[in-house]
Parts: sequence; C-alpha cells; structure tokens
Amino acid sequence: MSTLFNTHGEINASNVQEALSQIVKYASVIEDLQPSSNAQATAPSLNDGQRDEMIKQALMTQEGKIALGQAMANPIRRNLDYQGVARKALVVDPLPQGALPVYDRDIDVAAVVVSSNGAAPESRVFGDRVTVPEFEVVSNPTVRIAEVKRRRFNVIDRAQQKARQEIQAQEDANVFSALEFAGDSNLGGENAAVDLSPATAGSLDKNGLLNLKRQIDRWDLVTSKYFLNINEFTDILAWESAGGQAGASQVDPVTQRELLQTGLYGHIFGADIIVSKVVPSGRGFACADPEFVGVMPVRQDIEVLPADEPKQLKLGWVVNEIVGIGIVNPRGVATGTVD
Repeated sequence: MSTLFNTHGEINASNVQEALSQIVKYASVIEDLQPSSNAQATAPSLNDGQRDEMIKQALMTQEGKIALGQAMANPIRRNLDYQGVARKALVVDPLPQGALPVYDRDIDVAAVVVSSNGAAPESRVFGDRVTVPEFEVVSNPTVRIAEVKRRRFNVIDRAQQKARQEIQAQEDANVFSALEFAGDSNLGGENAAVDLSPATAGSLDKNGLLNLKRQIDRWDLVTSKYFLNINEFTDILAWESAGGQAGASQVDPVTQRELLQTGLYGHIFGADIIVSKVVPSGRGFACADPEFVGVMPVRQDIEVLPADEPKQLKLGWVVNEIVGIGIVNPRGVATGTVD
C-alpha cells in the first residue's frame, strides 16, 4: 500500500478498511483492472462487496498497486502547494472566549500592529501595554457540481485545501508587511534597513546577512531566523562556487559540510533560513526568537463553513480566520534589500 498516498506522500487512512473505502470512491480504477474495453461492455456490474474484493486482490500485486495509484493521482500542478511560515516569527496566542488581545511591553519602544481592516501597519504607543487589533482573513472557493462528477480525484477536498493555502498566504503577507514596517527605522522601527549586497551588486552576499544579524544582536538579542525569497536563497547557494579572495570559501566549515550532505542550507550563523514566495523579491528579514519579537492573537483559527450556490449549480465554502498581528519589540526585527 506504499503507492496509495495523499498529496503529502502519506496514506490517507488509519487502517486497511478505511483505505479500501477511500479507494472505492475512484470507480474509474475498474477500467485499469479489467482486461479490455470489449470485456467491460459484456461484464456484469459489480456490487460494493465485489469491488472491495477486486481492489483487495489488486493490492497484493505490484501491477495492481500501480493501477490504483494512477487512478488516484492528482492532476499536474502549476505551482507547489503553499505552506504558511510567518507564524514562526511570532508567538501564536489562542484567545479564550471574551479575552482581550492586550500585551505588556517591557521596553520603551513603539509597538507595530496591523490595523483592524488588515491594511497598512501602524505604530502605536499606549503606555506599558498595547492592544492588538483583530481582522478577518477570508476565502470563498466554489466548485461546479458537474466537476465533482467528472474528476477522478476528490475535487471538494482539493478546493478546501487550496482555500486554506490561500488563507495562509494572505496571513503571511500581512505578517511580512508588519515586519518590514517594524524593521526599518525610516518607517517606525528601531533598526536601520541594511544593504544585503554590499560587495556584489544585485546579489545577496555573506556580509549582507551579517549586517542584518548585527542590527538585532546589538540589542542583546539572538538572531534565530532569516526569511528570504527563493531568488535570494539561490544567491546563497552560489557562495561556495564563487569563492572569496584568493579562492577562499565564503562558507564556514560547518555550513559547507551541511551543503555537501544535503545540497541545501537549513541554517547559517546559528539562524534558520526559511524560504517563502510571499517574501518580496530583493528583500530579506531577520528575527530574534518569537517571544522577543511579537505576538499573533488567534480569536478563531481556520474554519470552513458551507456556502453553496444552488442557482449557479455550485458547491461553495467560506474559509476564514480571525487573527491579529503585533510586533511588540521592533528591536527584534531587521530588514534589508538587495541593491
């Protein structure tokens, strides 16, 4: 059953019976399992018990597993599924019923919050405490009923999954907008925006990341995460081949060993590297540990509600969440651009 997996590469069932019941939904697999189209025309129809038995027998052979896997394959996707990453920069605080998103500030700096309509960030100073406004993030996917009948894969599950990914992308866009505002002293932050390409114009270099780290470390904080676009991450991969003066490597030995073993940089200078397409191209962010940066109060996590449109012959859902975004300590955020 190793070939029967969902979009994450895992079997979408907890036991054999559940796996069989999931597989039965894909009636088109019978076409792959029966000898020919002529035989199908004369063969008697199968009931659920016979179909279960046929699928069970197919799972005993490699050919049967391949046929079942092909019948369950998702369509070729234009883009990879998006995974939210911005929550890693902040402390996620699920709010109890009736609780207010009010947080203390230990230092005398202005807090940065995203306004209640999810628009541009703003700077606020309310004594020793800050109230983080809440806003809704909504997606409304719809699927024509005819498409549900035509598709081999479960289009309803796929539509809800894509809606959740859209919610995560909107959430990340708001978080990175707040980080950009909080990390630039010209906009309301405590740290100066740095040049991420001081030595090599148009390309992220090692000194640029060190300058980003220096902005946070000077406040007695520890830089724990870098957020980069894939373009800037690719620049990092070129460091080793580019070399430094007299052919010296620009990568420290520990990172060089990791690169040779995995082909990827998971972390550098003691900080994790997190790549997201929501990070604006040509820009990078550095953050301290979440508890020294800010908070994301969650009034309601992602919830799916039915919202069908019968007159349009469509199935629909409303996928929404109610969250807030507050950078309580702008000193823990630094940002820079590639010149």
